[in-house]
Amino acid sequence: MDIGIQLGTNQRLEQNLSPQLRQFVTILQKNSLELDTAIKEELESNPLLELDDAAPMEEREVHEDELPDSGAELREVKDDFDDYDSGDYSSLEDSAMGDSSLLDGSNDINYEQYLKDGSMNEDAPFKDLNVGNDSDDEWDRPIKDHGKSLQDKLRDQLLLWSGSREQLEQLAESNCSEKNFRSLVEYLIDSLDENGFLQEVPADVAPVHLSNDPYINEIESMLRNEVPLEECSLPVREAVHVLQGFNPRGIGARNQRECFLIQAYALPNFPPLAIKILENCYEDLLALRYAKIGKSLGVSTEDVQRAVASFAKLNPHPGFQLSNSRVQTIAADLKVVDKHGRMEVESVRSSMQKRLRVNQTYKAILDDKGASKSDKEYVRTHLFKAVEFIKALDNRYTTMELVMRAIFKRQKDFFTKGPAFLKPMVQQDIADDIKRDVSTVNRSVNGKYVDTPYGIFELKQFFTSGVKQDSSPDGEELSSATILDAIKKLVDEEDKKKPLSDQAIADKLMEQGIKVARRTVAKYREEELHLLPASKRKKLI
Repeated sequence: MDIGIQLGTNQRLEQNLSPQLRQFVTILQKNSLELDTAIKEELESNPLLELDDAAPMEEREVHEDELPDSGAELREVKDDFDDYDSGDYSSLEDSAMGDSSLLDGSNDINYEQYLKDGSMNEDAPFKDLNVGNDSDDEWDRPIKDHGKSLQDKLRDQLLLWSGSREQLEQLAESNCSEKNFRSLVEYLIDSLDENGFLQEVPADVAPVHLSNDPYINEIESMLRNEVPLEECSLPVREAVHVLQGFNPRGIGARNQRECFLIQAYALPNFPPLAIKILENCYEDLLALRYAKIGKSLGVSTEDVQRAVASFAKLNPHPGFQLSNSRVQTIAADLKVVDKHGRMEVESVRSSMQKRLRVNQTYKAILDDKGASKSDKEYVRTHLFKAVEFIKALDNRYTTMELVMRAIFKRQKDFFTKGPAFLKPMVQQDIADDIKRDVSTVNRSVNGKYVDTPYGIFELKQFFTSGVKQDSSPDGEELSSATILDAIKKLVDEEDKKKPLSDQAIADKLMEQGIKVARRTVAKYREEELHLLPASKRKKLI
């Protein structure tokens, strides 16, 4: 076999992005908050960038006098970018034809939904679900601390825990000191899942003993369902009891039913019938067999329904209330405003973005005859980076405005009549209109928000699929968002004693001029709206 050095030639086609284009693409895909972070990092690394202490300008541009006399190559790059801004974008109505040479680049609980995300409505994840509608029911509200994990916040509660004298004496009689007892509670805390439940260990997993402490081993056996909690020693039972007393109530439960019971026992004036249902008829409750529950407990179906309504105060996922996930802060990058009867699009720039400029003191070193060659080279290098960074910021907004104006061209009814008039549209449509690659459009709309007269929307929300209203090739398409809104409205307004079936919904949509098949209604109801079928939405009273 010949393993010597050989010389050969071949041809291949490849595309290489310039550093300037790479920087533009990177900045374009950042949202407003990420962009501010990137600016801070650039300010720290580049001395040629600074924030103007004067009042922020409306638009930040790179001026000719900011370029050094010896930097001809900088002017060439600037001239290229200047060509991109030659279009007239004075209004939305006529701006989509502008320059296209930018860089490319109820009482009945919906248990299926309820047990899935702990919510009875869309705002539930932001509420304390252990709190009822009345202010008197505010109990066990957890301290809001987004900087710590679930386990860390429970350890903080453990630090504040102090057992009663009788409890400590009983532990001492079991040869368990307070320090040892706290370690048992901490071990249980580390055994919680994200819902706040004690995780069961599968039987086929080999036992893990992290300590010579027999109580730790006993906890492991309990988690493996080898020993019932009721048969465990006093310290283990007390450790679980202490954990289940932490806030929010329901933490430390071994299953969903126990989680509900912990909360129901703690809530003042919680209906005794509801507790009996949890204790004796849980499986029938999940299947909504109210008549059977009433018969077994000797009460009417109406009483059962009234008791079931109180379960809305219970939280199926108490761990979520102490999770360290932050509420996302939305900052609009664009806004659509009505100016003198014409809709216009404007960029929304933070104060930091408006005040960014080139440091003139450092730039003056280039004209200083006494400066060394190395100093001038250092300034020249960082000046080039500073100018390119500022231009990339400006072109980010120019591209986003171009995309937003093209969206307006196709979605005029949305901005003039309301969200119900959103039309089907895909990103390729906008890419064709502005003569850009679809990847550039995707970067421009992903994570970006626009402030409109109807609220703040992510730009991606303007892109929806459609359902043809007739079989002809040029048949009208109706936005899936419009269909979803119509289905949700019909379900909200239906007679809860006689809820609409999927076919009935399709028939009512047809009366409104919306042609949708029954299977499409079923798909949207289940996958998009997360609504139960008619049999599960039915009220008995």
